[in-house]
Amino acid sequence: MSKISSSNFLNETKNKLVILLYHGVTSYENIGICNRQGKHSPDNVFKEQMIFIKENCTPLSVNDWIKLRKSKRIPKNPVIVTFDDGFKNNFTTAMPILDELDIPAIFYISAGMIGTEKMFWVDILEDVLNRTTERSIKLKLNEDIQFNLSTDDKKFEALLVIKSFCKSTTNEAKERVIKDLIIATKIDPSCHMNPNYMSMNWEELRQIDKHDLFTIGGHSLNHNILSSLESIDLKYEVSESLRILEEKLNHKIFHYSYPEGQMNHYNEEVVQLLKDYNIVCSPSAIDGINDFGDDLFHLKRIMPGFDGIKFPYIF
Repeated sequence: MSKISSSNFLNETKNKLVILLYHGVTSYENIGICNRQGKHSPDNVFKEQMIFIKENCTPLSVNDWIKLRKSKRIPKNPVIVTFDDGFKNNFTTAMPILDELDIPAIFYISAGMIGTEKMFWVDILEDVLNRTTERSIKLKLNEDIQFNLSTDDKKFEALLVIKSFCKSTTNEAKERVIKDLIIATKIDPSCHMNPNYMSMNWEELRQIDKHDLFTIGGHSLNHNILSSLESIDLKYEVSESLRILEEKLNHKIFHYSYPEGQMNHYNEEVVQLLKDYNIVCSPSAIDGINDFGDDLFHLKRIMPGFDGIKFPYIF
């Protein structure tokens, strides 16, 4: 639940900026532990939320907000809709809803995933645990841990523990855990096992980019946690992600968001590097709302549907 009571949320945020963070919108019925955390919102739920935003708030693009900050005029209940990662269902399912309702949005894209069959590392963890027939596995995190995988609930518990470790360790340790888990579960991860694992191709992204309602931003190359990288790797992750997006879309990119986006997932080195590459705004994924003058590199967002977080408005 967001930190402000939803019964008062519309009134409390009359002169505040609310940024909603989504990853995917789907009509797919998941099996086992897939999407149990709610990363992909049901399409009918997302549409209800967007209708509420359209009727009760002022939907803005991120560029609109930056211009408004300079003019110091705040529209009533400003809201920015954002998507992280670049999943195919952003194009097939979310975009038509946003287009129909005339709601702007920004899509932060992990450039190295577009047009490939690569999976985001968190989805690899989920996929191999979901499909394994192993009843238990041993995996080394900070220490050797025996995981019971005899039920979906146990698999989900294991997923949360492993994911949490990977988000708080070095990139090298994270990659080692992923490889070890694939071996232990005896499952080859595949984006074809679930349509929600698939990323857009470049033509789909170009169609979004050409639409006047939508903006494209960067979101790393391969969704590596930026603060976990050595300086040379960090520079490559950021510069290459921007180079690819700008080459494929044929224009400069001025927006970014941090993979994972919690306080320990980015730092001042990351912020300064983004500024060096002419990025003007990069929101976090820290839960909360924003005051008019808040730093554009530390904006907070709310993730409706993820891990029990409610859509903050009443409808």
